[in-house]
Amino acid sequence: MNKAKAWFIASRPFAIPWILANTFLGARLAGFDFGKWLLASAIVSLILLAAHYVNNWRDFVKGFDKLESGSSAKPYTAASQLLPRGELTVQEMKGATIIVLGLSLVLMGFAPKRLDVWLLYILGVSVALTYTDFFKPKGFGEVALFLGHGFGASTFAYSLIRPVTVEALAAGTLLGMLAGIVYTIDQWQDVETDFAKRVKNYAYLIAKAEMRLSTFFYFAVTAIVTIHLAFVLMGVLRPSTLKALLLMPLFHFAGVMLECQFKKGVWLGLIAIWLYPILMAL
Repeated sequence: MNKAKAWFIASRPFAIPWILANTFLGARLAGFDFGKWLLASAIVSLILLAAHYVNNWRDFVKGFDKLESGSSAKPYTAASQLLPRGELTVQEMKGATIIVLGLSLVLMGFAPKRLDVWLLYILGVSVALTYTDFFKPKGFGEVALFLGHGFGASTFAYSLIRPVTVEALAAGTLLGMLAGIVYTIDQWQDVETDFAKRVKNYAYLIAKAEMRLSTFFYFAVTAIVTIHLAFVLMGVLRPSTLKALLLMPLFHFAGVMLECQFKKGVWLGLIAIWLYPILMAL
């Protein structure tokens, strides 16, 4: 494998469209400013890359990623195999982490000088740096993605345009919960290998309870939709955001596919989750 391809895989770029969608919703709810949306997307994407590089390096060092009996390649990435195969090194991952975080800090110079903006930035960086050594081994991976990919991304974009409101927090909560679903599905494939390293995450718990992955998926999506409806009824979110519920048939079909054709089910579920904030914003 050439270096360019290895770096592409290590960066896990499949998550960038998700970040763009979540920041788009935050910017849209705040009144939308194209420049601020691009700035938010760039900063959050750089922090996301840092999280991926740290995860590659720390999972390899801690023994989760190895050639045999390690974390499996996912339908959307084979990054877990790069360091064990010698395609990239720990030092390269460390250097890349420093570079992307440095770039994100430079871009923060163009962000509003307010406390909420900087607190959200610090939150994102903290989650990126501590995921593999704190959140993952404690079984709190869903919390990390809730804070980083969903809540943090959307609310940060909102904060660049106007101070954070209850509306921003509500929208970020929904996207954070969707991000938690993604993490559970992602970890479902590594229950046996990660549990061998004493990682008792939510995916392990539902597997131990002999619950079908589709059952969990349906329950989680239904819970999010119910909370979304409650936010609208309470006047916290706008009724127009309910257009996202048009995705329910796709969610249901994804759940079926998770049982019979797992890879296709994962992709359908990801597409539905990526589209949710876009339909909320339209």
